[in-house]
Parts: sequence; structure tokens; C-alpha cells
Amino acid sequence: PELIEKTFGSLDEFKSFLRSCKLEKVVSWFYDPGAFSAEECTFGRNPINPSEHDGIVEALIPFAKCLQALDALYIVVRPMPSYWQVAPVTEDKIKAAADCWNKVGKMTKEYGIKVLMHIDWLCAIHSEKDIDLILKYTDPETVGLAIDTAEFTLAGIDPKAVYEKHHDRVQLFHFKDVQVVDSLEEYKTENADMILNTGGQRKIERWFWEMGRPEGLVDFPALYKSIKAHNYSGWIIVESDQSPNPAESAMLNNWYIKNVLSKL
Repeated sequence: PELIEKTFGSLDEFKSFLRSCKLEKVVSWFYDPGAFSAEECTFGRNPINPSEHDGIVEALIPFAKCLQALDALYIVVRPMPSYWQVAPVTEDKIKAAADCWNKVGKMTKEYGIKVLMHIDWLCAIHSEKDIDLILKYTDPETVGLAIDTAEFTLAGIDPKAVYEKHHDRVQLFHFKDVQVVDSLEEYKTENADMILNTGGQRKIERWFWEMGRPEGLVDFPALYKSIKAHNYSGWIIVESDQSPNPAESAMLNNWYIKNVLSKL
């Protein structure tokens, strides 16, 4: 946030810049507590460690203030580190992480911002059972769920099944496709985070794709029908993750929205 203010002069000037780009809404900001932070001189914090919870809360206060000023809605967080870093994953560890996000959610509520957990393929939360547990131990008033269709599918989790089970907790979707499932369980390997760059054992050049490809594994029409059936009123963000040409990806996804999803 401080870099935005230094670059644009103020958050109000930044909002004016966004409007000049025809961007109407800031929806969310992604935050991974385990990531290196030059501003804080930290190599990351672990939400399953209770002694680091206060530090995570403090680190997120500037983000909450910034999002409030930008009329945004959510802080999207990675709820636990990568699986290989904390295995074995136990209920006690999940409960400790949930306690961390409850503390963060209590803080962000003061700024009108809600915490949404984003579970990626490499995350220690790696099954429907794990999702059930962390939702059980988090406060539904302040902590919700963001579903990333490709990350779930790559991990072997059905995004539609999770949504139908927890639709009251889901307040954000990330739509992108994937053409493989991690059948080799590479998420368990040491330094698994590098797989997105190296391609893993199968040397996959690109993990994530636009909607509508014949090879895609995400059943977007089925999920979208379920979303409509539950009268979902939140945001759906279409991602161009790993796209070699983001403009082309935006055009392909827009075609799919107009010619397939909007007609359901």
C-alpha cells in the first residue's frame, strides 16, 4: 500500500487512475503470509504457529486500511503453507491456522473487509475433508472461502461439489482451466513450489488455461448452473494465470462468457 501512495501521490489519485483505465471495482488483494516481505524484513510467517499470529494481524492492518480506502471487499489469503513444509497435516494444525484467520477477520471487520481463504494445489489444505475442517473452525461472519477452479481440479477436488456443500461460505470465484490432475502427488515433494516453473516430472509447460478448451477438465457450465441455482451474488474473477499472452486470454475468456456461460 505504501508503494501505491508513493507512486500515485495518494490512494484517491490511484482510484482516479483506475477509473481512467475503465476499471470500475477493486475486489480483492491476495496475501500469502509465508511470502518474503522486503518491507517487513521477514522471510514469511506461518499461520499454524500461534506465536506468529499477532505478526500476521499487524502485517495486514495496512492492507485492510488500503482496501477500505479503495472501496474493496476482500483480503484473499493462503490459509496454510505448502503441504511439504508442514506435513503431516493434522486437525490441530488446521485448527491453529483457523484461529489465525479468525483473529485477522476480527481485525479486518473493523474496516469493512472480509477474509477469504484461497486454497491452491500445493497448499497443506489438500482435500475436501481439510476444507470442511478449516471452515468448521473459522467464523462464518468474518472468514469465507474463495474457490479457484483450476487449483481445486489440479488437486483432485471437485469445485462444484465443494461449492454445493459450502455455498453459504463462498464469496469469490477464480475461473481458469487446467488440463491435468496431480496424479503423481507431486505436491508432496520437497520444494514443490518450484513445480509451477519447472513443469514437474511430466515437464508441463503451462499448467493453467483459458475457459472453453476441449482438453479442459473444469466443467464450467455445470458449476455456473449451480452458482445460479444458489442465487450467488458475489464476484467471479477470470484469471489469465501463466498466460503467454494475457490480452489474447482475455479475449478467449470473454468469448466463452458471452457465447456459453451467459446463455445458461
